Amino acid sequence: MVRVKNRYILIQFMCNNRSDTDAFALTSHNLTKFLREKIEKHYGEFGLASTLRLHVIYFNDKTRLCIIQTRHGPHRFVTSILPLLTVADTEQVRYRTLYVGATLQQCQKFIVRYQQEYVNKMIGNYKGEAQRQRFVEEVTKMKQI
Repeated sequence: MVRVKNRYILIQFMCNNRSDTDAFALTSHNLTKFLREKIEKHYGEFGLASTLRLHVIYFNDKTRLCIIQTRHGPHRFVTSILPLLTVADTEQVRYRTLYVGATLQQCQKFIVRYQQEYVNKMIGNYKGEAQRQRFVEEVTKMKQI
């Protein structure tokens, strides 16, 4: 029996017409649907069939981080299509691939380091201690995956 290998792709959305602190309204279902449409457009039926197990399993609208799960071979379709995309739902965005990992734990470790750097960079923009605490809680909030 052969085991199914997954790859976890960590991406970040960079909005062109929004500041870094604004929330980004996009659902994981819409993102999955959008990615499948674009893969079908560029790679045809073969690309669409090979990415049937494409799932968005984590999305943080504050830091705009997203984890996409796909199988080992077709993860190359997803990573090669991301630089070509310029729209997410109705927003003009750029996609940055931050990390491609074999396990979800490694992606979570990368996210923790990345979010700590983000908090250290953005914490100076908030004046009061209550605002800073709320900001840290919003950024570091991660559901059990």
